[in-house]
Amino acid sequence: MNTDLQARPSARVVLVNWKNAPLTLRAARSIVPQLRAGDRLVIVDNGSEDDSLAALDAHLPELLTGLRRSESGDGAATDIPIELVNAGVNGGFGAGVTAGAAGLSEDALVLLNNDATVREGFLDALLAPLGTPDVGATTALILLAGRYRHAREDEAQALSGNGPTRWVRQTDEETMQSEGTVLVNSTGNIVDRAGNGQDRDWLCEAKDLDAAPDVFGLCGGACAIRRDAWEKVGGIRTDLFMYYEDTDLSYRLREAGYRVRFVREAVVDHEHAASSDATSPMFTRVNARNRLIVAVEHAPWPVVARALVRSLARAVRAGCRGPVAHGVAQGLASFPAALRARRARKARRDGTPRRVGATTKKTLESE
Repeated sequence: MNTDLQARPSARVVLVNWKNAPLTLRAARSIVPQLRAGDRLVIVDNGSEDDSLAALDAHLPELLTGLRRSESGDGAATDIPIELVNAGVNGGFGAGVTAGAAGLSEDALVLLNNDATVREGFLDALLAPLGTPDVGATTALILLAGRYRHAREDEAQALSGNGPTRWVRQTDEETMQSEGTVLVNSTGNIVDRAGNGQDRDWLCEAKDLDAAPDVFGLCGGACAIRRDAWEKVGGIRTDLFMYYEDTDLSYRLREAGYRVRFVREAVVDHEHAASSDATSPMFTRVNARNRLIVAVEHAPWPVVARALVRSLARAVRAGCRGPVAHGVAQGLASFPAALRARRARKARRDGTPRRVGATTKKTLESE
């Protein structure tokens, strides 16, 4: 190990698994060599209904052996805790992260998607800016794994963004014949004028990337949050089940006075949609719902209005049925609670005393 490395914040790295132990183990193996004394790796199984828990448990000795082979700066063997947490039920991404972050004592919490692998120097680079007092979180450069080429007209399954170009991942054989293009997945989270949370620089060619270090928010797939910031904003919310948790967390960090910093040197390769199906009815429904909830709780009123109008228009175009309409209906049903949360948050920022009646918290997925 390099003995000249400067001290950095200690980190707890949390990986959330759901029914894909091989991917999760691959992610764990990529981050293990970068852990140091004071760090901790926590793998949360989010109520998988397959053999994930047993498979993860069986491979813990292998991961621990890899850690014990690492050395601290003075040459002494370093034991770094690795924990496997059985959440028991699938309460969604936020619930899994919360289980992994329980009792956080390290300086920072690092979130890494289980379908991602980190490149050399990732962890040190991601944690370095957290020494700046107003930087509450950092977000990594997430690249799409593999090489890509322009899609042909007859190729329906392709990635697309705001521009006309559609992309498909090259096969190994194609990559041997043509180098292909490395594409960006995310340089952080942004919110557009209609309340859509999205990845900044999505499908930008990596060679042309010119991303500013300051960004609206973090991408939950590869990020770090200072412990004091995490505690001040109350951690990640658990009632959205999946999607928009990072957008909501970014809003709350900014409302608390923190900045989010993009770290170009912290690089991750991400297997797009390997751990979830971005074309599924559930994805469509939950995105439509959570977009409205998060906008009402945090966004300026003009953004809320545009989010509502466009969501209703999408539902009408879908014939007022299907996952979009269902999601919009759930979002509208959640408006009263979202408005109460918005008012309570504003009252806390303004220092205005406000009596809040007792409420029963539930996961929105139970609706």
